Amino acid sequence: MKNKIIITIAILLLPLALIAQSKTVTGVVNDDQGLPLPGVTVQVKGTDNLGAVTNFDGEFNINIESSKKQVLIFSYVGFQTIEIDVTTTNNVNITMEVDTAELDEVVVIGYGTVLKKDVTGSISSVKVEENISNQTTGVDQLLQGRAAGVQVLQNSSAVGSGVSVRIRGTNSLRGNNEPLYVVDGIIIASAGEDVLPAGGVGNSGQEAQNGLTGINPRDIESIEVLKDASATAIYGSRGANGVVLITTKKGEKGNVKLNTFYTTSVRSIRKKYDMLDGVGYARYQNESWVFNNPDPNPDIANEVDTRIPYFVDGNQVYALNYTSDANGITTSTLQGGTPLPTYDWQDEVYDASFSQRFGTSASGGSDNGNYYISGGIGDEQGIVANSRVKSGDLRINLNQDLNKNLKLQARATAFFTETDFAESGDLIGSSNQSFVRSAIVFRPLISNDVDTFYEDLDVSNPYSWIDDFSDISKEKRFIGSIALTYKLPIKGLSYQYRMGGNVRTKDRRRFYGKSTFQGRNANGALQISGLDAKTFQVNNLIRFNRTFNRKHRVNATAGITYDVRDVENSVYAVEDFFTTSLGTDQPYLGSVITTPLTYLDSKQQVFSFLGRLNYAYANKYVLTASFRRDGVSKFSRANRYSFFPSFALAWNVSNESFLKDSDFINNLKIRAGWGQIGNHGIRPYGTISNYGISSSVQYGTPTNGISIPVLLNNIANPDLTWETTEQYNFGLDFSVLDDRISGTIDFYDKKTKDLLQNIPIPTSSGYSNILINKGDISNKGVELLMNFDVVSNDDFEFSFGGNIAFNRTNLESLGVPADDFYINGIAEQRSFFFGSNISRGQIFQSPANVFVEGEETSLFYGFETDGIYQSDDADLVDGAVPGDVRIIDQNGDGIIDDLDRTFIGNPNPDFVYGLNLNLRYKRLSISMLFNGVYGNDIANGNLLTIGNATGQFQNVLSDSYYNAWRPDAPSNVYPRIGYNTVGDTAITDRIIEDGSFLRLNNLTIGFDFPVENSKLFDRFNLFVMAQNLFTWTDYSGYNPEISSFSYDGLRNGVDWNGSPDAKNLSIGVNINF
Repeated sequence: MKNKIIITIAILLLPLALIAQSKTVTGVVNDDQGLPLPGVTVQVKGTDNLGAVTNFDGEFNINIESSKKQVLIFSYVGFQTIEIDVTTTNNVNITMEVDTAELDEVVVIGYGTVLKKDVTGSISSVKVEENISNQTTGVDQLLQGRAAGVQVLQNSSAVGSGVSVRIRGTNSLRGNNEPLYVVDGIIIASAGEDVLPAGGVGNSGQEAQNGLTGINPRDIESIEVLKDASATAIYGSRGANGVVLITTKKGEKGNVKLNTFYTTSVRSIRKKYDMLDGVGYARYQNESWVFNNPDPNPDIANEVDTRIPYFVDGNQVYALNYTSDANGITTSTLQGGTPLPTYDWQDEVYDASFSQRFGTSASGGSDNGNYYISGGIGDEQGIVANSRVKSGDLRINLNQDLNKNLKLQARATAFFTETDFAESGDLIGSSNQSFVRSAIVFRPLISNDVDTFYEDLDVSNPYSWIDDFSDISKEKRFIGSIALTYKLPIKGLSYQYRMGGNVRTKDRRRFYGKSTFQGRNANGALQISGLDAKTFQVNNLIRFNRTFNRKHRVNATAGITYDVRDVENSVYAVEDFFTTSLGTDQPYLGSVITTPLTYLDSKQQVFSFLGRLNYAYANKYVLTASFRRDGVSKFSRANRYSFFPSFALAWNVSNESFLKDSDFINNLKIRAGWGQIGNHGIRPYGTISNYGISSSVQYGTPTNGISIPVLLNNIANPDLTWETTEQYNFGLDFSVLDDRISGTIDFYDKKTKDLLQNIPIPTSSGYSNILINKGDISNKGVELLMNFDVVSNDDFEFSFGGNIAFNRTNLESLGVPADDFYINGIAEQRSFFFGSNISRGQIFQSPANVFVEGEETSLFYGFETDGIYQSDDADLVDGAVPGDVRIIDQNGDGIIDDLDRTFIGNPNPDFVYGLNLNLRYKRLSISMLFNGVYGNDIANGNLLTIGNATGQFQNVLSDSYYNAWRPDAPSNVYPRIGYNTVGDTAITDRIIEDGSFLRLNNLTIGFDFPVENSKLFDRFNLFVMAQNLFTWTDYSGYNPEISSFSYDGLRNGVDWNGSPDAKNLSIGVNINF
């Protein structure tokens, strides 16, 4: 009975005990503007039950146990989650901050960021995939085919060669057309920059190398391409060609994350010219010998033919020796009695090569900061035995909250590279001065009784370029910055001070040994070029970012920037070496100085005021306005400053009430913008008189020294000013069907005024031209980007997309006097000028391009042809014989001269495009990237020699010999044996080819091994990648994606001595620990 009473009393007192062990916590939740925030979830940490939800006034109350430590979690879509310890309190009032990453994607723009929905300009975002970035050597490769309106051209296909990027066409004829690159807020203005040619023997055609070294694709988090003026105007005088913003990686809160990758790859030539083999070459030389050396006594029947050099027996070729007896009778014998060895030089010198890349990174962070550290090494070998690029890099990124108001950001990267550019030689020289042309045209038969190849004095053999030529570059680059950001007492207001710089040093040495044509003539020749470039930047920025009453969102930036760029170039050339065994290492062994050691300094300063306001109302209407006032030291005081404004509007139509609840349209935004941007594309000191030395003129002194004269290089023009680009842009962003289909359409109209032009002046002035501002050029186009997310679930994903861009460039005004210009034989009064000569030799010595007011830029201009003259043709022009190329006599005067030139091609594409496909099935993933160009022409200069059976000792295309015109086998495609283009004053349309192509740029197959039960690995990914695997094109040359003079605005669309491109197959692993 007693026990029952005790139990009954315990049951009655239990609720009181429970009440005593619990408590009620109350409070109010506000947003960052101080307004009540209804609907916030309040939950006890460590439980799955919903605790409470704030009411309309932001109030809440929740019962929790009081006997142990308790933490409340406050969460709401679009705001940062907050955890509050309420163990010792019963009332909390909190403020939740907007989580911009959760609310909407943030887009990096000039000197700041904005929400994606607030973007008013034309911006392309490029996603950087890990497998691709690990195998990519340059930023340009990441842009290729991935951004609408961006075209990537290669100077050459050799490893380490220069690459040119064009955004929305050509803006300047003589200035730089490369975009501005900005890495973590630091301007990198070295695109298209390289050491200067040192002169001397065979060096005026020195091929440019990559100027964007030091930006490691593995370290890139995101790339934003700013294309229209409203997006780029804040960069003022450097934004005319577009801006590429690069943001590098940072660490995340949590434990240390280690990532390691290793790739090995094999590179092989993708395509070869179909040249004559040994038998074909022997027959060609025999036929040519008879043609070039007609029998002086054809009536003497018993005379032995002493003119053919080879005897062909089936598939074997023998060299012939000739002897004459006392009676003058000549007989032939087989030289050595054994067949001649034959060589396919493209097979001999272009061989498969192996490359390796290794890298690792560590990242992590805490509540107060994060870090990212990476390093890597690479050994990339070209398809020529001694061509390679060795590189090493190190990066450190640090973000740290020094206190609740002050934040530190530090970035530092170091890059080292050594390049053997053996695939070059002389870009604008003939076959004996270029490695590429030597591999094509050198004769495939070698005499048995000669141990070396020195007997051919007219050409350098391909082995001599591999064994006796060096083009060694050593480069170091350091990029660093420190930024301090301080939150000012006014909510949303902050001040940032950023200081950074970029130091680049490069030494390039080109040595020609005695077995090369240049080295043989000079008894060894060495050219040394140096580059020492330093930039220093200081940015002072005030930023304001705040939302008022949940309807008015203001994102504003104002600042002052100062930028100094100091570049020192040096050149030196020496010849006549006592010994050539030390190559590039000992220039003092040369006894004849052809270019004295010369230093060329240039320095520029840019001082700027800038500002931008981005205002959004009710998430529907957005206004962006920006300005920049630049002062550049290049110009005289009267023209030093200029103002660059922009305005843009956007309407988020999908947020209107009539579309807000649409099941079909998820996003619809209309954009319109206008702006002015500039280009100060002249060299420093370009407005004043410049003096220099003349290395070609040297005087002796009484003490046996050398006196070098100093000459005036140019006529000063203090009135030079900016090229100014004005651009209108109209765009549409959309997504439908739960964002499964999305896209962007942009229409733009861009006009550049006050073009920098070298205008001819009377030679009585002592100069041929003067640089002035005259002329206008326009670009109009349409860009379309589409993405389709077809299927996306845990086991299977499939998506594809593409982009296409149409652009038309028009030379609206050139500012040069009108003169007779011939089109189809009719003289018109047009303003025009010709581009630069292609070669200084006898082949392709004329300009390929002409610039005519009212036409597209850089059109090909020359002779139009109509097949081959036949034996029964009665309309042969003066000097022509049957078998010659029929050049159309446009004016009908019976003479082929410069008056018969006309337009014969257009190097500007109709459109450029890219396609991508991504597929994942469980752990297996496949991605494909295609890029292409349509409608452009290429002037294939190699066809000037190999496309004609000239009868010389050089090799030719198989078709040009076998299908050559002969009296008994007439052809209307290939001319007679002996026909050549030496001394022609213009090119013909026979070398103009369709450069359209579609390329499978990248194919990647990856597999993620299961690591859920592993204590070591967080991810183990094995991948196989193929680059440049297939190219579909009608172009007969090595590579349709090439322009040998990409950085020269006056030589466009020309393939002259361009090296073959290669396909690259890689296998690698990505491991996360």
